[in-house]
Amino acid sequence: MQIQSVLCVCTGNICRSPLAEGLIRRDAPAMKVASAGIGAVVGGKMPEAAAAIATREALALDAHRGQQVTRPMLQAFELVLVMEAAQKDWLCGQFPESRGRVFLTSHWTGGEDIIDPYRLSDDVFESAYAEIEKGVSAWLARLQPATAANHGAG
Repeated sequence: MQIQSVLCVCTGNICRSPLAEGLIRRDAPAMKVASAGIGAVVGGKMPEAAAAIATREALALDAHRGQQVTRPMLQAFELVLVMEAAQKDWLCGQFPESRGRVFLTSHWTGGEDIIDPYRLSDDVFESAYAEIEKGVSAWLARLQPATAANHGAG
């Protein structure tokens, strides 16, 4: 499977989807990647707990601002990764042409929803990030086997 572009989607586009975007950008730098929300905090900055994880993990998200998902955005990406089944249902309902390209981030790691840590404790942010990292790693191993295998070699 040679997917070259991934759109990461969550609710507000300030916690989960930017972390997933940053992970993909860091671990598969040749891939086109972006993030958006289905009910985005447009222009919003990442909460402190999410920003701290991004900094620690070298995800380069300092300039991230929340944006709303749009039809042209969906059309510009081959794969759309969401955090919850309800987000997949909403996207496929609003944009039926996106069916078949929208999957859970956790698709290969159990298919569970990844909890929205917004306004919750740092521990919940850490737990959500761990699930996102696990899911993204599983996707990258399938999408870009050579890239995933080479990560960490430098």
